[in-house]
Amino acid sequence: MSLSAENVSLKLGTSRVLTGVSIEVAAGTVCALVGPSGAGKSSLLRVLSGELSPVEGRVRMNGRPLQRWSVDELARRRSVMVQPSTMVFDFHVEEVLAMGWMRNGGRGFKAARKKVVKACRIGHLTGRRFNTLSSGERQRVQFARALLQIWRRRGSALPTDGGKARFDRRYLLMDEPTSNLDMAHVRLVLRQVRRAGRGNVGVLIVLHDLNLAARVAERVTLLAGGAVAATGSPAEVFTDSTLSSVYGTRVEVETCPLLGRLLVRAE
Repeated sequence: MSLSAENVSLKLGTSRVLTGVSIEVAAGTVCALVGPSGAGKSSLLRVLSGELSPVEGRVRMNGRPLQRWSVDELARRRSVMVQPSTMVFDFHVEEVLAMGWMRNGGRGFKAARKKVVKACRIGHLTGRRFNTLSSGERQRVQFARALLQIWRRRGSALPTDGGKARFDRRYLLMDEPTSNLDMAHVRLVLRQVRRAGRGNVGVLIVLHDLNLAARVAERVTLLAGGAVAATGSPAEVFTDSTLSSVYGTRVEVETCPLLGRLLVRAE
């Protein structure tokens, strides 16, 4: 089961922002979407979420064309965290979290909210109004809301497989969820992202920081100029020649034995 785009092209106004893009986010896999500013990362995420419709190609979720899912079905099976984290109305944090609860009416929400609030370490924020929070605090609340939206079963702090039917595979789409966060909270978000992936959730995370992508993702898609420049494992995509060509500056990649992962640096 997966969320996939096949040869997708997108126009915004008269500008073509995506051309022939294919990507697959498999259930149980964390995929990073990376590339220079203006490469089309956020646009592709909006296509995969169903917010934007491509002019060519198709998007499928669990084998079914995305346009054949109702709004309610989509909301129950994929959650989206986008930028920026602002709201027009003066909601309380508790109300923002409740926006992510999509099942059983209100039943089970309090128990699920308690577990997710603890996992995301936002208990001290729950009594406040959302628009009084710092940008980083708003990010953390929206991340918790996104996790609640794909909550799978009672008793789990995060989604787990639980032997659900094929149609019940879920997806978490996030655009720069670690922006405005300090190092400790970046680690917390990445830890919960990996945990969601282990719970058979397909995760797509847009990142500018290639080192974070190498740290959290099992698959990487590199966009350049609205097209796929490379896709594969971090080791396959993050090479000196590929990154130097795409980013237009000298980039070096090395493996750090102590950390057990790739390190990317620009010179």
